[in-house]
Amino acid sequence: MFISIKKNILLKNYNQENIGGLFFYSGVFFLASAVGVSILLLIISQFISFLKPSQFLKDKWNYPLFISAILMGASSFIHFLRYEKYIDLNLDPKLSLLGLINWIPFFLCFWGFQKYLNSPEKRLFTSKLLICGSIPVIFSGVLQLLNINGPFELFNGFVIWFQKPLSDIGSLAGLFNNQNYAGLWMVLVWPFCLAELTRPRKNLNIKLIMFFISVLFIAFITLTDSRNAFLGLIISSPIVLGLSSLVWYIPLVIVGFSLLALSVLPIFPNEIQVFMKTIIPSRIYTLFPEIGFSNLGNYPRINKWFAALNYINQKPIFGWGAAAFPILYLAKSGEWFGHAHNLPIELAVSYGFLPSLIIFSFYLLILYFSFKKISLLSEKGGDNYEIFLNQKAWFASSLIFLFSHLVDIQYFDVRISTICWILLAGLRSTMKENIKGQFLT
Repeated sequence: MFISIKKNILLKNYNQENIGGLFFYSGVFFLASAVGVSILLLIISQFISFLKPSQFLKDKWNYPLFISAILMGASSFIHFLRYEKYIDLNLDPKLSLLGLINWIPFFLCFWGFQKYLNSPEKRLFTSKLLICGSIPVIFSGVLQLLNINGPFELFNGFVIWFQKPLSDIGSLAGLFNNQNYAGLWMVLVWPFCLAELTRPRKNLNIKLIMFFISVLFIAFITLTDSRNAFLGLIISSPIVLGLSSLVWYIPLVIVGFSLLALSVLPIFPNEIQVFMKTIIPSRIYTLFPEIGFSNLGNYPRINKWFAALNYINQKPIFGWGAAAFPILYLAKSGEWFGHAHNLPIELAVSYGFLPSLIIFSFYLLILYFSFKKISLLSEKGGDNYEIFLNQKAWFASSLIFLFSHLVDIQYFDVRISTICWILLAGLRSTMKENIKGQFLT
């Protein structure tokens, strides 16, 4: 009788604590390479995390997301009330409702993911899964370079691998079929890879494997020709490597950018630019075309920002509706652009100024307080140092996500939005812990 009761208790604990984790970690692993499978697994893990009585509103960090969800829902309702007016503007108010799928489910995931990231060991394991899950992306890039593009199907088409021919898009994209999306994914996982590479190890074989994987990451990021990814690589690396690396890292970056400036800035004589372009690989300097300063407002990206800010000024409270920017911009300029190239601005155009302000203030505060908590960790050797490196990698990855979305938008790819909220959930879990008591020796 006693053995039977004890067995039932163990099974109950296993079901609650481990089965959800199994689905979550499997979902993380498949996120880049089999997104349909991944999302299904992550949904199951979230369902399991909500089986216990909800503590959602007991965490004050969920309040901004709860308020934002209400405001965005109200905006969608207003768009439906003004249905005829929106149709006259070629806007579809139904898209406002569909657009909520990109946000409100992830507000819940932010809380649910924390169950599986609530210890340094769980976050370390998750980051290793992200690295391993990115290897198929690198493999798909190799196939793309070899002009082997598929499609390859599994589970009766539920998982399809296909990449556009390299000749069609000009840069490496792999499974993402867009070089900017692929570059961002790889640069978000890069800090975890660098943390694994630099941690002290006694096993030479593992060191060599991590070195090889790191080289593949850098090569893939470079071949995407994504400026965001390239700059993200430069910014995130010293965060993981630490302050001591700045002694050699900053001079190296300054020299590199100085040479690049000589090749693209029109203030330098043409002879110098031509000479520098014979030294710098064309793949690099063509990413940064000649820059002028007389008509900044005419630059396409800045022009989009000004236009979007004007739309926000016209409807600051409820916005124009999801996916409104390209239609409004087309009507004004005759050119089609899919988004405003700035996620806070895009969200404000769609649902109003307040939800955008709340969500991105929330993001900044998560970064600030998690950084303060991570700063308490000791830079000592052994397991503590491994945890410290990994915690810095979570921060670096989250910071790069924010920087990237100030000048471009990849969020609406479900793989990118999912990793965003995994990162935020990991940082929030860090904030809950008694870091000093746990790790300082």
